[in-house]
Amino acid sequence: MDLISNRTIEITKLGMDGLLNRQHAIASNIANVMTPDYQRKEVAFESQLSEIIEKEDLKDYIKGQNSIEYKPPMVDVFTGDVHTFRTPTMQEKAYLKSNSFEQFKPQVVTDIYSGTNSTGNNVELEKEMMDLSKTGTRYTVLSNLERREFTSISEAIRGQ
Repeated sequence: MDLISNRTIEITKLGMDGLLNRQHAIASNIANVMTPDYQRKEVAFESQLSEIIEKEDLKDYIKGQNSIEYKPPMVDVFTGDVHTFRTPTMQEKAYLKSNSFEQFKPQVVTDIYSGTNSTGNNVELEKEMMDLSKTGTRYTVLSNLERREFTSISEAIRGQ
């Protein structure tokens, strides 16, 4: 694994990208609160992020079960058990090399299910402000997590 591009940093980056897109959609909703027939926008990305995490978990499992290089059976000197390592199949190798992070694309969807007012607009300012606050808080949490990861890397480089 690369020192700089580790899984936590990649996933927090994707989460922050999704939240940034959500903030843009919320800002657009707030700006159009008085626009007749405007339909509010939402950004969906959490299920994509969950799928990416599951794929990365599966890759870790496959890596744990296999060895890329053949190694002859080893005997555990303490228990006498024989340990062998299996070479991954071509499909497993291709799966391990695939980049699931590139598949991430937050979806902007129009909310057609919310009730509309007399002008045909379905934006509720209070809800948008709450969503903006939640999104900002989540972004802060992810940025703090990413900062901690970079601090750990920095300390490792400095030898602390």
